[in-house]
Amino acid sequence: MNENLNGRDLKRWLDTFAIYLRTERGLLESSVKAYAEDLRNYLEFLFQRGVSPEQAGTEAVVNYLAWLQGQSLSPATISRRLTVIRVFHRFLVREGLASRDPTLHLMSPKQSQMLPKFLSVQETMSLLENLRSSAGSVSGEKSPLLIRDYAMLELLYATGIRVGELVNLRVDSVNLETGFVRVLGKGGKERLVPIGSAAAEALRRYLRESRPLLDKNGSPYLFLSRRGKNLRRETVIRLVERYTDLILDRKMSPHKIRHSFATHLLQGGADLRSIQELLGHARITTTQKYTHLVTPHLRQTYLEAHPRAKRNGKDLG
Repeated sequence: MNENLNGRDLKRWLDTFAIYLRTERGLLESSVKAYAEDLRNYLEFLFQRGVSPEQAGTEAVVNYLAWLQGQSLSPATISRRLTVIRVFHRFLVREGLASRDPTLHLMSPKQSQMLPKFLSVQETMSLLENLRSSAGSVSGEKSPLLIRDYAMLELLYATGIRVGELVNLRVDSVNLETGFVRVLGKGGKERLVPIGSAAAEALRRYLRESRPLLDKNGSPYLFLSRRGKNLRRETVIRLVERYTDLILDRKMSPHKIRHSFATHLLQGGADLRSIQELLGHARITTTQKYTHLVTPHLRQTYLEAHPRAKRNGKDLG
């Protein structure tokens, strides 16, 4: 390490930057500590090469990023470290401690997008038909619970609602005459989501045959436990995982049912804006991830429908 760049310099930079993050950026202490740890790693890299932060150029930053990649760190981790470096160098320029920002024209490393898993239409139909058959044939103590569970699965797939939204539904949230359910989503925002005929039929049966047997205390909630209390999120997750594992040999969560709902709508020709409203996404960019899942389907539709997609009977792709 350069004799002019020692431990005291490192502490001074970290303390100065931490003060800036707390006072100017208003970050929580946990975030300040995380930023400081990432910055420490970067400064130690510079100091070991005799480079002071004020003098660091784009080449030094690029060398650091290359070094990180050599450590087999994920693109997400490298991108986070680069974010901290950007904030730090902008701080130096703002405070007049450096004349230029070496990160100004640097691109963040591409991160592989985790595409959501989902059931095929055939798998979904198999799951729901098996449950419908079971709910119709089983009698006795288990019957009300199977009827309830089938109605829940139908509603999850029919509406794409989150499991937290499902357990908070009340009886008056559902209007089977108009075919809509009123959902209280994130941020307390309400939205109306249509219910298909299969889900409506399952709910009618549940409300007629099953729920009266479960409701022991006049609960306002739609889906009740064996003891008459509203279901917990963990219970619904466990039930969905159990049924999908038993029927499909694939353990899928309620959120995967939500992904299936969105993907099947898009495959069926629904537009992203409509799907965004149905899912309760605040931003269209959140909904756009589903376009990656249906690319093969859209390509085949395009090849079959567009008059100029083929030449002399051959696929141009």
